[in-house]
Parts: sequence; C-alpha cells; structure tokens
Amino acid sequence: MNILQEIFTDHYEEIKYTLHPRPAEMENIDKMINCGDPSFGGAMYGCTNCGNLKFVPFRCHNRFCPICGNKYSMERTTSMSFKLINVRHRHCVFTIDASLRDFFLQDRSLLNCLFHSVSSVVLRLFSKMNKHKNFTPGFIMVLHTFG
Repeated sequence: MNILQEIFTDHYEEIKYTLHPRPAEMENIDKMINCGDPSFGGAMYGCTNCGNLKFVPFRCHNRFCPICGNKYSMERTTSMSFKLINVRHRHCVFTIDASLRDFFLQDRSLLNCLFHSVSSVVLRLFSKMNKHKNFTPGFIMVLHTFG
C-alpha cells in the first residue's frame, strides 16, 4: 500500500461523512484504495521454460491513483507529443477566482463554459495580434479539478 492509499484508508470515514464528496469522487477513492490489492483479483503468469509462476494483481486504471494516474499521464503526454508541430509554444494556466469556485462545485456542467470562454479569449487575442495574417492557433486545453 502506498502512502496516498494509507492516508485515504486512515481518513475514509472522515472524508465520506464530513466532506460529503460526490458519488463519483467516492468511487474514485475506493478504486484507488483497492488498486493492486490481490484480494480483488489478478492474473497468473507462467514461464514456459522454467515453470515459475508470478501473480500480478489488477490495477484500477484510475487517473486519481498515483500509480495508474502517472502511467495515464505518461501515455497521454507521449501520444500528444506525436501530434504536435515542432514550433515555439506557450503554456498558459487559467484559474477560477476563489469566490466563484462554489458555483462550479455545485453545478459541474458549468465547467464546459470555462472551455468556451478560454477558447474565445485565446482566439480573440491572436486575432488582434495578427490582423494581417489569417491563421487560427492550435491549443490543447486540460481541466484540472483538483491538485
């Protein structure tokens, strides 16, 4: 069990009954806590030469999990790097003011408005900067809802 699994296991009741997370959040916590636990099953592999057997427990494949999430992140990064053009780029981070965060926590569908707003801002910025050139910038948007 890794340190994050231990922390969530130790504080599971407190999280569930004090913080009242959404069902999807509790599902992710449960998956992460049980990730790699042999009692939830696994696969047995055998060497055809020597006959040695090895049991490998199943993983949760959840992005919230520190093990599976890191694997997902690395695969996503590699996949995106093959799709990008080798040109100069910028990394921009847009945040939500603390006074507005409760609205997005209560109605997750509002998060889609953020993507449209950011897209509009970036396109307008490039349009004003490059009036004589007719091009549309490419950009990748990722939503981080925690961390």
